[in-house]
Amino acid sequence: MAAHIPLISAVVPCRNENTHIESCVRSLLMQKTALFELELLVVDGMSDDGTRDILKRLIQSNSNLRMLDNPGRSTPAALNIGIQAGRGEYIAILGAHAEYGPNYLETCLKLLNEHPEVCCAGGPIISRGKGLFGRAVASAMSHPLGIGNAKHRLPGYEGYAEGACFPMFRRRVFTDVGLFDERMVYVEDDELNYRLAKRNEKVFISPRAECAYFVRETPSRLAQQYFRYGAARVAVLRKYRMPASMRQLVPPVFIGLLLIGLVVGPWLPGWWRILTVVLPGLYMVALISAAIGQIQASGIQVAARFPFAVATMHACYALGFVSASIKGYPSFAPATDRQRSPTAGSG
Repeated sequence: MAAHIPLISAVVPCRNENTHIESCVRSLLMQKTALFELELLVVDGMSDDGTRDILKRLIQSNSNLRMLDNPGRSTPAALNIGIQAGRGEYIAILGAHAEYGPNYLETCLKLLNEHPEVCCAGGPIISRGKGLFGRAVASAMSHPLGIGNAKHRLPGYEGYAEGACFPMFRRRVFTDVGLFDERMVYVEDDELNYRLAKRNEKVFISPRAECAYFVRETPSRLAQQYFRYGAARVAVLRKYRMPASMRQLVPPVFIGLLLIGLVVGPWLPGWWRILTVVLPGLYMVALISAAIGQIQASGIQVAARFPFAVATMHACYALGFVSASIKGYPSFAPATDRQRSPTAGSG
Protein backbone atom coordinates (compact mmCIF):
# COMPACT_ATOMS: atom_id res chain seq x y z
CA MET A 1 0.00 0.00 0.00
CA ALA A 2 1.42 3.37 -1.02
CA ALA A 3 2.34 5.76 1.77
CA HIS A 4 0.06 8.74 2.23
CA ILE A 5 1.57 11.92 0.76
CA PRO A 6 0.03 14.97 2.47
CA LEU A 7 -0.71 18.21 0.65
CA ILE A 8 0.56 21.47 2.15
CA SER A 9 -1.16 24.72 1.20
CA ALA A 10 1.35 27.56 1.61
CA VAL A 11 -0.41 30.93 1.87
CA VAL A 12 1.55 34.13 1.20
CA PRO A 13 -0.28 37.47 1.58
CA CYS A 14 1.29 40.37 -0.25
CA ARG A 15 0.77 43.86 -1.59
CA ASN A 16 3.33 45.94 -3.49
CA GLU A 17 6.21 43.58 -2.76
CA ASN A 18 8.11 43.87 -6.05
CA THR A 19 11.42 43.97 -4.15
CA HIS A 20 10.91 40.70 -2.28
CA ILE A 21 8.21 38.62 -3.94
CA GLU A 22 10.32 36.79 -6.53
CA SER A 23 13.01 35.67 -4.09
CA CYS A 24 10.32 34.65 -1.61
CA VAL A 25 8.35 32.61 -4.13
CA ARG A 26 11.45 30.99 -5.61
CA SER A 27 12.62 29.92 -2.16
CA LEU A 28 9.26 28.18 -1.69
CA LEU A 29 9.22 26.60 -5.13
CA MET A 30 12.66 25.14 -4.36
CA GLN A 31 11.45 23.39 -1.20
CA LYS A 32 12.39 19.73 -0.84
CA THR A 33 9.08 17.91 -1.31
CA ALA A 34 9.89 14.22 -0.87
CA LEU A 35 7.44 13.97 2.05
CA PHE A 36 4.59 16.11 0.73
CA GLU A 37 2.95 17.83 -2.21
CA LEU A 38 2.83 21.63 -2.30
CA GLU A 39 0.39 24.20 -3.55
CA LEU A 40 1.58 27.78 -3.25
CA LEU A 41 -1.13 30.42 -2.96
CA VAL A 42 0.01 34.04 -3.19
CA VAL A 43 -2.90 36.27 -2.18
CA ASP A 44 -2.29 39.70 -3.65
CA GLY A 45 -3.94 42.90 -2.38
CA MET A 46 -4.28 44.38 -5.88
CA SER A 47 -0.64 45.48 -6.12
CA ASP A 48 0.19 48.33 -8.46
CA ASP A 49 4.00 48.21 -8.36
CA GLY A 50 4.65 45.30 -10.73
CA THR A 51 4.23 42.52 -8.15
CA ARG A 52 1.38 40.97 -10.14
CA ASP A 53 3.44 40.92 -13.33
CA ILE A 54 6.23 39.09 -11.51
CA LEU A 55 3.75 36.52 -10.19
CA LYS A 56 2.16 36.00 -13.60
CA ARG A 57 5.57 35.31 -15.10
CA LEU A 58 6.41 32.78 -12.38
CA ILE A 59 3.03 31.07 -12.75
CA GLN A 60 3.76 30.31 -16.41
CA SER A 61 6.48 27.83 -15.45
CA ASN A 62 5.11 26.56 -12.11
CA SER A 63 1.80 24.70 -12.17
CA ASN A 64 1.57 24.54 -8.35
CA LEU A 65 1.67 28.35 -8.01
CA ARG A 66 -1.55 30.40 -8.00
CA MET A 67 -2.28 34.08 -7.50
CA LEU A 68 -5.53 34.96 -5.75
CA ASP A 69 -7.04 38.44 -5.51
CA ASN A 70 -7.60 40.15 -2.18
CA PRO A 71 -9.87 43.17 -2.85
CA GLY A 72 -9.95 44.00 0.87
CA ARG A 73 -6.15 44.36 0.84
CA SER A 74 -5.59 43.55 4.52
CA THR A 75 -3.42 40.70 5.79
CA PRO A 76 -6.16 38.84 7.71
CA ALA A 77 -8.48 39.02 4.70
CA ALA A 78 -5.69 37.63 2.50
CA LEU A 79 -4.99 34.79 4.91
CA ASN A 80 -8.64 33.80 5.09
CA ILE A 81 -8.91 33.80 1.29
CA GLY A 82 -5.88 31.52 1.08
CA ILE A 83 -7.04 29.17 3.83
CA GLN A 84 -10.46 28.75 2.25
CA ALA A 85 -9.02 28.26 -1.25
CA GLY A 86 -6.34 25.81 -0.13
CA ARG A 87 -6.92 22.08 -0.42
CA GLY A 88 -4.15 20.91 1.89
CA GLU A 89 -4.49 19.13 5.21
CA TYR A 90 -1.75 21.45 6.43
CA ILE A 91 -1.79 25.25 6.06
CA ALA A 92 1.49 27.18 6.16
CA ILE A 93 1.03 30.89 6.96
CA LEU A 94 4.00 32.61 5.35
CA GLY A 95 5.14 36.10 4.39
CA ALA A 96 6.41 37.87 1.30
CA HIS A 97 9.08 39.77 3.25
CA ALA A 98 11.02 36.57 3.90
CA GLU A 99 13.03 33.81 2.30
CA TYR A 100 12.84 30.17 3.35
CA GLY A 101 15.49 27.50 3.65
CA PRO A 102 15.02 24.53 1.28
CA ASN A 103 13.88 22.29 4.16
CA TYR A 104 11.57 24.81 5.84
CA LEU A 105 8.22 23.20 5.05
CA GLU A 106 9.57 19.67 5.41
CA THR A 107 10.95 20.56 8.84
CA CYS A 108 7.63 22.08 9.96
CA LEU A 109 5.84 18.91 8.83
CA LYS A 110 8.33 16.73 10.71
CA LEU A 111 7.87 18.84 13.85
CA LEU A 112 4.10 18.35 13.66
CA ASN A 113 4.59 14.60 13.26
CA GLU A 114 7.09 14.51 16.13
CA HIS A 115 4.74 16.52 18.37
CA PRO A 116 1.16 15.37 17.77
CA GLU A 117 0.06 17.45 20.77
CA VAL A 118 0.77 20.78 19.02
CA CYS A 119 -1.54 22.70 16.69
CA CYS A 120 1.21 24.38 14.68
CA ALA A 121 4.97 24.48 14.27
CA GLY A 122 7.50 26.86 12.81
CA GLY A 123 10.82 28.49 13.39
CA PRO A 124 12.15 31.47 15.31
CA ILE A 125 12.40 34.80 13.48
CA ILE A 126 15.87 35.28 12.04
CA SER A 127 15.95 38.99 11.24
CA ARG A 128 18.02 40.34 8.36
CA GLY A 129 18.64 43.94 7.37
CA LYS A 130 20.42 45.83 4.61
CA GLY A 131 22.51 48.89 5.31
CA LEU A 132 23.84 50.00 8.68
CA PHE A 133 20.50 50.99 10.18
CA GLY A 134 18.75 47.91 8.78
CA ARG A 135 21.35 45.68 10.38
CA ALA A 136 20.93 47.56 13.68
CA VAL A 137 17.16 46.98 13.50
CA ALA A 138 17.75 43.28 12.81
CA SER A 139 19.96 43.10 15.92
CA ALA A 140 17.38 44.97 18.00
CA MET A 141 14.66 42.55 16.90
CA SER A 142 16.77 39.61 18.08
CA HIS A 143 17.88 41.09 21.41
CA PRO A 144 16.03 40.68 24.74
CA LEU A 145 16.19 44.44 25.32
CA GLY A 146 14.35 45.00 22.06
CA ILE A 147 11.75 42.22 22.25
CA GLY A 148 11.70 41.02 25.85
CA ASN A 149 11.24 37.30 26.46
CA ALA A 150 9.49 36.49 23.18
CA LYS A 151 10.77 32.97 22.53
CA HIS A 152 9.92 33.05 18.83
CA ARG A 153 12.51 35.83 18.40
CA LEU A 154 15.36 33.94 20.07
CA PRO A 155 17.42 32.35 17.26
CA GLY A 156 18.51 29.18 19.07
CA TYR A 157 15.38 28.35 21.04
CA GLU A 158 13.56 25.03 20.57
CA GLY A 159 10.41 24.16 22.46
CA TYR A 160 6.90 25.43 23.21
CA ALA A 161 6.22 29.12 22.59
CA GLU A 162 3.39 31.68 22.49
CA GLY A 163 3.57 31.72 18.70
CA ALA A 164 5.76 30.74 15.77
CA CYS A 165 7.29 32.67 12.94
CA PHE A 166 5.53 31.65 9.70
CA PRO A 167 3.85 28.59 11.24
CA MET A 168 2.38 25.49 9.65
CA PHE A 169 -1.05 24.64 11.06
CA ARG A 170 -3.07 21.50 11.01
CA ARG A 171 -6.18 22.38 9.01
CA ARG A 172 -8.46 21.31 11.84
CA VAL A 173 -7.26 24.36 13.82
CA PHE A 174 -9.28 26.71 11.60
CA THR A 175 -12.29 24.41 11.83
CA ASP A 176 -12.03 24.34 15.62
CA VAL A 177 -11.29 28.00 16.43
CA GLY A 178 -12.32 29.81 13.24
CA LEU A 179 -10.45 31.93 10.73
CA PHE A 180 -8.44 35.11 11.35
CA ASP A 181 -10.43 38.07 12.68
CA GLU A 182 -10.34 40.52 9.78
CA ARG A 183 -10.83 43.49 12.12
CA MET A 184 -7.43 42.79 13.68
CA VAL A 185 -5.19 44.33 11.04
CA TYR A 186 -1.51 44.04 12.10
CA VAL A 187 -2.31 41.78 15.07
CA GLU A 188 -4.42 39.04 13.51
CA ASP A 189 -1.82 36.50 14.64
CA ASP A 190 -1.90 37.75 18.25
CA GLU A 191 -5.67 37.48 18.32
CA LEU A 192 -5.59 33.94 16.91
CA ASN A 193 -2.87 32.95 19.38
CA TYR A 194 -5.08 34.20 22.21
CA ARG A 195 -7.93 31.95 21.05
CA LEU A 196 -5.53 29.01 20.74
CA ALA A 197 -4.17 29.61 24.25
CA LYS A 198 -7.71 29.70 25.65
CA ARG A 199 -8.20 26.19 24.23
CA ASN A 200 -4.85 25.06 25.68
CA GLU A 201 -3.45 24.48 22.20
CA LYS A 202 0.33 24.22 21.99
CA VAL A 203 2.80 25.81 19.56
CA PHE A 204 6.26 24.38 18.89
CA ILE A 205 9.24 26.13 17.33
CA SER A 206 12.69 24.95 16.34
CA PRO A 207 15.73 26.59 14.72
CA ARG A 208 15.77 23.59 12.38
CA ALA A 209 13.01 25.45 10.49
CA GLU A 210 15.17 28.11 8.87
CA CYS A 211 13.89 31.32 7.32
CA ALA A 212 15.05 34.92 7.12
CA TYR A 213 12.79 37.91 7.74
CA PHE A 214 13.76 41.26 6.19
CA VAL A 215 13.25 44.19 8.55
CA ARG A 216 12.37 47.83 7.97
CA GLU A 217 15.53 49.62 6.93
CA THR A 218 14.81 53.31 7.63
CA PRO A 219 13.94 55.06 10.91
CA SER A 220 10.67 56.42 9.50
CA ARG A 221 9.43 53.01 8.32
CA LEU A 222 10.45 51.37 11.60
CA ALA A 223 8.66 54.11 13.56
CA GLN A 224 5.51 53.70 11.47
CA GLN A 225 5.60 49.92 11.85
CA TYR A 226 5.88 49.98 15.63
CA PHE A 227 3.35 52.77 16.07
CA ARG A 228 0.87 50.58 14.21
CA TYR A 229 1.79 47.54 16.29
CA GLY A 230 1.18 49.46 19.51
CA ALA A 231 -2.13 50.86 18.30
CA ALA A 232 -3.29 47.49 17.01
CA ARG A 233 -2.57 45.78 20.35
CA VAL A 234 -5.34 47.91 21.82
CA ALA A 235 -7.87 46.19 19.56
CA VAL A 236 -7.01 42.79 21.08
CA LEU A 237 -7.04 44.30 24.57
CA ARG A 238 -10.52 45.74 24.05
CA LYS A 239 -11.89 42.55 22.52
CA TYR A 240 -10.76 40.29 25.38
CA ARG A 241 -10.29 42.83 28.21
CA MET A 242 -6.69 41.67 28.53
CA PRO A 243 -3.59 41.60 26.31
CA ALA A 244 -2.61 38.51 24.34
CA SER A 245 0.63 38.64 26.38
CA MET A 246 1.49 40.73 29.44
CA ARG A 247 4.85 41.46 27.78
CA GLN A 248 2.99 43.72 25.34
CA LEU A 249 2.13 46.16 28.15
CA VAL A 250 5.75 46.74 29.19
CA PRO A 251 6.75 49.39 26.59
CA PRO A 252 3.72 51.69 27.07
CA VAL A 253 3.90 51.41 30.87
CA PHE A 254 7.66 52.04 30.98
CA ILE A 255 7.67 54.90 28.47
CA GLY A 256 4.64 56.36 30.22
CA LEU A 257 6.48 56.37 33.54
CA LEU A 258 9.48 58.05 31.90
CA LEU A 259 7.32 60.80 30.41
CA ILE A 260 5.39 61.37 33.62
CA GLY A 261 8.66 61.58 35.51
CA LEU A 262 10.07 64.17 33.11
CA VAL A 263 6.93 66.32 33.34
CA VAL A 264 6.15 66.23 37.05
CA GLY A 265 9.52 65.09 38.45
CA PRO A 266 10.72 68.54 39.56
CA TRP A 267 7.64 68.92 41.81
CA LEU A 268 7.82 65.48 43.42
CA PRO A 269 9.19 65.08 46.95
CA GLY A 270 12.43 63.38 47.96
CA TRP A 271 13.04 59.89 46.62
CA TRP A 272 10.32 60.20 43.99
CA ARG A 273 12.22 63.06 42.37
CA ILE A 274 15.43 60.99 42.40
CA LEU A 275 13.57 58.09 40.82
CA THR A 276 12.55 60.26 37.86
CA VAL A 277 16.24 60.78 37.14
CA VAL A 278 17.38 57.24 37.90
CA LEU A 279 14.83 55.50 35.67
CA PRO A 280 15.84 57.25 32.41
CA GLY A 281 19.47 56.86 33.43
CA LEU A 282 19.08 53.10 33.86
CA TYR A 283 17.39 52.89 30.47
CA MET A 284 20.28 54.73 28.82
CA VAL A 285 22.80 52.49 30.57
CA ALA A 286 20.91 49.40 29.37
CA LEU A 287 20.88 50.70 25.77
CA ILE A 288 24.58 51.56 25.79
CA SER A 289 25.58 48.27 27.46
CA ALA A 290 23.60 46.28 24.92
CA ALA A 291 25.16 48.29 22.09
CA ILE A 292 28.67 47.57 23.38
CA GLY A 293 27.76 43.89 23.37
CA GLN A 294 26.90 44.16 19.67
CA ILE A 295 30.29 45.49 18.57
CA GLN A 296 32.04 42.16 18.13
CA ALA A 297 29.22 40.54 16.15
CA SER A 298 28.01 43.54 14.13
CA GLY A 299 30.80 46.12 14.10
CA ILE A 300 30.96 49.52 15.73
CA GLN A 301 28.91 51.37 13.09
CA VAL A 302 25.94 49.02 13.46
CA ALA A 303 26.32 48.94 17.25
CA ALA A 304 26.25 52.75 17.35
CA ARG A 305 22.82 52.69 15.71
CA PHE A 306 21.48 49.91 17.95
CA PRO A 307 20.29 52.16 20.85
CA PHE A 308 18.37 54.39 18.44
CA ALA A 309 16.69 51.37 16.82
CA VAL A 310 15.61 49.93 20.18
CA ALA A 311 14.41 53.29 21.52
CA THR A 312 12.44 53.90 18.31
CA MET A 313 10.72 50.52 18.67
CA HIS A 314 9.84 51.12 22.32
CA ALA A 315 8.76 54.75 22.01
CA CYS A 316 6.66 54.37 18.85
CA TYR A 317 4.99 51.21 20.13
CA ALA A 318 4.11 53.06 23.35
CA LEU A 319 2.85 56.14 21.49
CA GLY A 320 0.68 53.99 19.23
CA PHE A 321 -0.72 52.13 22.23
CA VAL A 322 -1.53 55.32 24.15
CA SER A 323 -2.95 57.05 21.06
CA ALA A 324 -5.30 54.16 20.29
CA SER A 325 -6.28 53.87 23.96
CA ILE A 326 -7.38 57.52 23.94
CA LYS A 327 -8.76 57.93 20.43
CA GLY A 328 -9.77 54.37 19.60
CA TYR A 329 -8.14 51.93 17.21
CA PRO A 330 -7.53 53.85 13.96
CA SER A 331 -8.36 52.71 10.45
CA PHE A 332 -4.90 52.34 8.96
CA ALA A 333 -4.24 51.87 5.29
CA PRO A 334 -4.43 48.15 4.47
CA ALA A 335 -1.35 46.14 5.28
CA THR A 336 -0.56 42.86 3.62
CA ASP A 337 3.11 42.25 4.21
CA ARG A 338 3.93 39.98 7.14
CA GLN A 339 6.16 42.54 8.83
CA ARG A 340 5.52 41.38 12.27
CA SER A 341 6.68 40.07 14.12
CA PRO A 342 5.71 38.09 11.69
CA THR A 343 4.38 35.52 14.42
CA ALA A 344 1.80 34.46 13.16
CA GLY A 345 2.81 34.26 16.36
CA SER A 346 3.34 37.26 17.90
CA GLY A 347 5.19 40.21 18.44
